[in-house]
Amino acid sequence: METWDQRVEEFWNCAKGKSPEQLHHELAALLQGKGPQDSLVLFETASLHDYLGEEELAVGPYQAALAAGLEAPRHDEAQLQLASTLRNLGHYDQAIELLEQISSESPIHTDAQAFLAMALLDSGQPTEAVKLAVNALAQHSSIYAGALRAYAEELGSHASSTER
Repeated sequence: METWDQRVEEFWNCAKGKSPEQLHHELAALLQGKGPQDSLVLFETASLHDYLGEEELAVGPYQAALAAGLEAPRHDEAQLQLASTLRNLGHYDQAIELLEQISSESPIHTDAQAFLAMALLDSGQPTEAVKLAVNALAQHSSIYAGALRAYAEELGSHASSTER
């Protein structure tokens, strides 16, 4: 027998190419029996709005899902997805704040670092964005991790030394 999580995964795996109306209908059927304030209902609803490019409609359900005590691993996913939505809406500082809260122990920490780098870039902090991205890549480097970290640390010092 298929679990609820498996049905949700199947919903998302089959979402491509379907109309917004069909997706809303299928998600409503999938969520039937759960309360409207259930953190999972709120998260999946927000995710669908996001998926459909309805970012403004996604913010409230993401925030409500987090406030309702959404548990790991979806908590971090909701935080990252909310931050990405906020970034797309031009709320860079809020996005940065949310992404910085995702623990280095989280399975999506590297993903969060990539989104954080984009938010930093969009907020006018390109040097910090590149530093973050290079340090995130250094964690997966086979030989040059130390050099990459050192170069990342030096970023920005060349600009300030040439301006003197």
